[in-house]
This record gives sequence, C-alpha cells and structure tokens, in this order.
Amino acid sequence: MSSKRDVIVSGFIALAAAIIIIAASIFTGIAPHQIPTSTMVQTTTTASPTTQSSASSTTTTQLTTTSSSPTGIITQTSTITSTTTSPTAGKAILSILFTDPPRLAEGVQAVYINYSKIGIHYFRPNAGYGWKWIGEGGENLELTSLVDVAQVIGLTEIEPGSHINLIRFNITEAQVKYKNELYPAFVRTGNLTVTIIGGLEITEGSNGLIVDIQPTVFNMGTAEEPYFVLTAVAKGYPVPEEGLEEIRDHMHVPGFKFMLRDRFWWQKLRQMHGSSIEIESASISSDKLSIKVKNTGEGDVMLRLVIVAPINLIPPIKERGYIPQIFVGAAIFIVKEDGTLQPLQLRYKQNMGEDAKALLIRRGYNLTEGSSVELKYEGKIFFEYGLRLRETPSPILLGNKYFVAVIGDGVADSMVVEAR
Repeated sequence: MSSKRDVIVSGFIALAAAIIIIAASIFTGIAPHQIPTSTMVQTTTTASPTTQSSASSTTTTQLTTTSSSPTGIITQTSTITSTTTSPTAGKAILSILFTDPPRLAEGVQAVYINYSKIGIHYFRPNAGYGWKWIGEGGENLELTSLVDVAQVIGLTEIEPGSHINLIRFNITEAQVKYKNELYPAFVRTGNLTVTIIGGLEITEGSNGLIVDIQPTVFNMGTAEEPYFVLTAVAKGYPVPEEGLEEIRDHMHVPGFKFMLRDRFWWQKLRQMHGSSIEIESASISSDKLSIKVKNTGEGDVMLRLVIVAPINLIPPIKERGYIPQIFVGAAIFIVKEDGTLQPLQLRYKQNMGEDAKALLIRRGYNLTEGSSVELKYEGKIFFEYGLRLRETPSPILLGNKYFVAVIGDGVADSMVVEAR
C-alpha cells in the first residue's frame, strides 16, 4: 500500500509541475521546452583538526540548471564550497577583518592591493611575548569595495587569556583603476604596524579584530601618463560583544562581507578614534604662503604635500578634503620635517612621476594629536608643475581665489583662499 500511495503522490506532483510549466508558457510566450529547470543539492561535512581545538564545517552547494531547446538539452552545474571554523569548548578563535575608507583623487575608480601574511603580537601570562603569523597574504583585494563594509581576511586559533596589542602586515603591491585602465601605484607607506585601540583580551569562543586601512591615493603624473602614489595608515579595533552577537554566525567564514554603515558600535568607534586634520587658516600672496593645520583626530598624523592651484583648474568642490584628479598646472610643495615647505619644481617629461617619487620618499611632518602647525614658504610662487617647457608658468595674482589642500597619510583637508 505504501508503495502504491508513493507512486500516486509522485504522479500528482509531476502533473502539478507540468501544469505550472504549461501555464508559464501561455502567460510568457515561451515554449515549454525552453523553460529551464533547476535542482539544488546541499551537503555538509564536519571534520575536527588535529589540534582538537576547533571544528570545521564545509558546506557545498550544487546548483544544476537544465534547459531544453530544439537543438538538444543544455545542462549547467555550478558548485559553491565554503568552510566555517567554529571554536570548541575552552578554546578561542580570532577573526581578522579589513575595512577601508579611502581618500582618492577624483577619477580613481578602484584600488587593489596585495598584502603579506598578517602578524599579531600577543602577551600570555607565564609565556611572555611573541608574534603569531596568519595565512600567506592575499592578492587583488579591492579596497574600494570595503567602504562601510568589513571582510573576513583570516582566522587563527589562539589561547584564551592572550592579550593582543599590535597587528602587522605589508602592502606589497598596489594598482589603481583610472579611466577603465589599471595602473601600478607607488606604495609610499607599505609596512604597517597597527596599534589595537585598547588592546584585545582573548576570551573563550569567538573574537574579532577590525583593521581600518586608511589609504590616500593621488596622481603625480598627467591625465595621459598617470603616476599614482598610495600612502596608508591603519588602526585596529576589537569587535565589541554587541558586534560579535551581530556577526558571530559568519565571522569564521574567510571572505565573508558585512555592512558596517548602520552599526552603532562601529560608528561610535570611528567617531572616537578616527584620524582627521583641519586647515584652520591660510594666507597666500605672490611671495608667501602660510597654512595653519590642526590635528583634530586621535593619534599622530604625517603631513606630506601641499597643493595650491588656480580655482579655474578645479571643478566645483563639494566637500573639504577634495583631492584634484591631476596636479598639472598647480604649485606643489613637499612638507619637510620642520614644517617648512619645499616647492616641487618639476616640468613635464616622460616618467616624471619617478622624479617626484624620489622626493616623496623623504619624511614629512609628524603632527601630534591635538596640536597645530604653521606650514610656511617664502619665495616666488609659480604654477608650473607638469607644464611643458614651451608653456609659461603663471604667478599669484592678488584678488584671485586659489584652491589650497594639505595631504597626509590617511588624511586631507582643503579650502579656497583669496590672495592678498
């Protein structure tokens, strides 16, 4: 009886499926033999590593799509596999996540980096200090896809009771997408040793660290021959218990992304500990430039460049901190260690970015938290950066308005100033 009943039920199911397919063809105008059918098979396997400290769950999802056409049957199969590592009782797992609020020159569409393996510096009672290294690094991480988004980069087993105070990695290579083309970028600050704000005490179960990478990308070349420079700083934040509750189910899946924009705990951390500068005042004349800059964020910042440009070279500015698409026709100054400004008098030539690179390697001015500095230059100011030899550089004209920007590692500010 059971067998007959199963046959009858199966027959009704098949009949219902056929009616749905015929109905779909009537209402959509597609012949029944052209409607694809899909089946999904999901399997889960669990394995314990040799350390017996965590369990790995591997989920494989297989999607098979079959469609019929007058020429035959087409079958497509795709398989997605993800591995989740979960801590067992008495043990702990640390997840490392990256996020990125970049400051980009106008026209930059995307930024990609390669990075080394990640080191975490720990202290354990009765065991002392040490470094623990995670993974083998990564390639082509798109930083611009991590704006207000965090991505799990790696995880490691770690002893409960450990205290983490530093995280270290290198940006080994960078590329910039500009006008739909990829260009290599000179990485000015690639070796990053990041302080963990408040430190992280490892507890049993799940633990998380968010590394907030703050790159600044600008073009020292021309529109036709760009030469991009990337400077970066980073800060590390322990994921609070509130955040762990929100993301616990996914934070052990490498590559998993989740939104940060609407998470109160993250906005509070960024507001309390973010880096920022403000141009408090600026004055300019034909032979003198003075800019007063204040560090309005947490921690020291390194100031690198000052840009001065005729306002007609700059599109309408929507917000402070704007970085022009190119610096050609502007006056460029390198910020020296004592706060004085050195003009970068570089005319157009092939690979002129390489000449600028040699000067950018120099150390900038370290502006300590809460302090201000007056960046000064005395001497004739000409707008000549990147101009061809046959072009005559223009001077400062009293009464005209000029765009002034200060760029540092992970920070920038700008304003418009009238020459007097």
